[in-house]
Amino acid sequence: MRRHVPNAVTISRGLCGPLIAWLLLQYDANFLSFWLFMAAIASDLLDGWLARLLDAHSAAGLWLDPLADKVLTDTVWAAMWWHGLCPHWLAAALIGRDIIVVLFWLFARSRGTKFPPSPIAQIGIAFEGVAVSVLLFHGPWLDIHWPSVGVVLGVITLLLSLFSMGQYAIQGPIARA
Repeated sequence: MRRHVPNAVTISRGLCGPLIAWLLLQYDANFLSFWLFMAAIASDLLDGWLARLLDAHSAAGLWLDPLADKVLTDTVWAAMWWHGLCPHWLAAALIGRDIIVVLFWLFARSRGTKFPPSPIAQIGIAFEGVAVSVLLFHGPWLDIHWPSVGVVLGVITLLLSLFSMGQYAIQGPIARA
């Protein structure tokens, strides 16, 4: 039973996305949404640590982790777009990027190829987590216009994603399944 704990944490992270979107759109609960998103992002470190601690690595965990990340971030981007907390073009570009990545991943998987995450892609995901957090927070603090900071971080995320996608296109498949 212990071997399922990391995957349960991962699935919980993915489910936080729709919950955050609902809180944001239904109740305008920016503060609660911010803290729930922060907890969900922290769970990304927790599930990996638990998998190593419990020696609970699984094939399901390898695809559940990025899927949970995409469900979390994409539903929150869509809610922020709808709520007016981020530019429409930025949310659309990042959601579109994830749709392309998932389609590419499914195509590669059907052909028996793997594309492990590149360091640039992982850095981009980190920037995305910070960008979403800042855009959800968007409150007054230190006389900084946080929505502008969030947009800049979102643009950096988008640029890193495009660079990473270019790397994958040039390098091709890394390993056979």
